[in-house]
Amino acid sequence: MSLQLPNSKQRQQGFTLIEIMVVVIVIAVISVAVVGRIGGNNDRGARLEANRFMAVVNEVRDEAVISGDNYALLVDAKAKTYSFESLRGANQGSVADSLFKLRTMRDDVKLEWDVLESLADEPELAPKVYVSSLGEITPFELRIRGDNHDYVVQIDDEGMLKVEEKATVGY
Repeated sequence: MSLQLPNSKQRQQGFTLIEIMVVVIVIAVISVAVVGRIGGNNDRGARLEANRFMAVVNEVRDEAVISGDNYALLVDAKAKTYSFESLRGANQGSVADSLFKLRTMRDDVKLEWDVLESLADEPELAPKVYVSSLGEITPFELRIRGDNHDYVVQIDDEGMLKVEEKATVGY
């Protein structure tokens, strides 16, 4: 029994399985790269800022419970900054720890800030969000706007922070 190699006339036409797989992989890699660059850059930045803000507030809440101190959250929506202030009597003022430093959000997002509970007895005072040593936080809503989506950081019914994604009207 002898093996015969196919001569040039009998050679099969078409692509091998490996050639097809290589082409499919190249197309998949290019598709991932292109889809990652199309739109949503500002939305990704807004989502990142919302998650970062929520993480910092949760860390400050934990610090308040551990240290027994109370803090006030200070937000400047126009400057896109936020920080925390200690409410201890003698040491009242900004906290020196890097967790409590002044933080600035990205330039490509917009902020809207609303404190849902304020002191009705003193309307001349600007409403503040307080983080108590018991882990309680004054209800608030921070809306971080991207191009197509808003990310709303707020306190849920159980007192936990959450981020909700909402499509911008018109999209």
